Amino acid sequence: MDLLTKFASIEIKPDARISETDRLFCQTHQAAYDAAREALQELEFFWEDIQRQQRELLDPAGMPSESYLSTYGKLDLSGNDIREQRHSLHPVFIHNLAAYFNDAYHLSINSEDIKENLMPQKPSYSYPQDYRQKTEQYTSALDSLSLHYTEVLEQIFLQTGGQELAEAAVHDLKEKCRQAAWNRTGDKAKFALKKGTLLLDYACSYRIHYRNYGAWEIFQQAIDILKGIAHFEAKGFSGVPDSLAQVLHSGDHSESCFTFTGCSKVQSMRLYKNHRVDIRFHTEEHARKFVEEYLGTVPPC
Repeated sequence: MDLLTKFASIEIKPDARISETDRLFCQTHQAAYDAAREALQELEFFWEDIQRQQRELLDPAGMPSESYLSTYGKLDLSGNDIREQRHSLHPVFIHNLAAYFNDAYHLSINSEDIKENLMPQKPSYSYPQDYRQKTEQYTSALDSLSLHYTEVLEQIFLQTGGQELAEAAVHDLKEKCRQAAWNRTGDKAKFALKKGTLLLDYACSYRIHYRNYGAWEIFQQAIDILKGIAHFEAKGFSGVPDSLAQVLHSGDHSESCFTFTGCSKVQSMRLYKNHRVDIRFHTEEHARKFVEEYLGTVPPC
């Protein structure tokens, strides 16, 4: 076996591809998830034993077995409630890990896809003849399911195409910029570049609210491109000047003109009532470079 073949055969575990901070977060949630599963399992057994004792004592007297276990406005618990809470820990665990990496690395990991791949599939009522049996099998699978954070990491890296998380974040950002800059079929640009100004089609709107109060809304596709501009300006996801960071939301704005103080590449932005948005760069070279790196000059494949 030559050296290249030997290295190619070595499997890099997902746990080795994250930082120590990331690993500590995963291990903390792993411990909490495991402890909650075990505690809820014990609570279910304990509660069922309490219910059994009450039935044995009260059934002969013709009294409801819940007489002393459930009081209006107070404790209202059942074995089924505990079981459902225990089953809900699996999707919560997956969601918490995915949300963390999305926030830490500016990713768009789909936690629902991870849940679908790692959790048993809930049976459909399309075939009622074996629905009961499949439901029992599904419940049993949830009872015995024990996830590990490395399984979730594997699914995350599958969604990044095997890329490192920081690298995948940049790829994801630029992909969103391209999707926002071209129509759905990918054959027509929704932007134009005139010297040092980027013109975006149908990127904002102006609405009159209560008592003639007007407000501007920047559409999501323009926000996606502005996030790309912020990354281009700061050369990363951090250190974005406040004047630019303040417009990176899709809420209402009272002004139609923005000056990006503290920025060396992007200069200003103006919104128009015909839905156009003009973003001016300090130089034509900066504008051209942004378009080439983030939007693309030819239709995407």
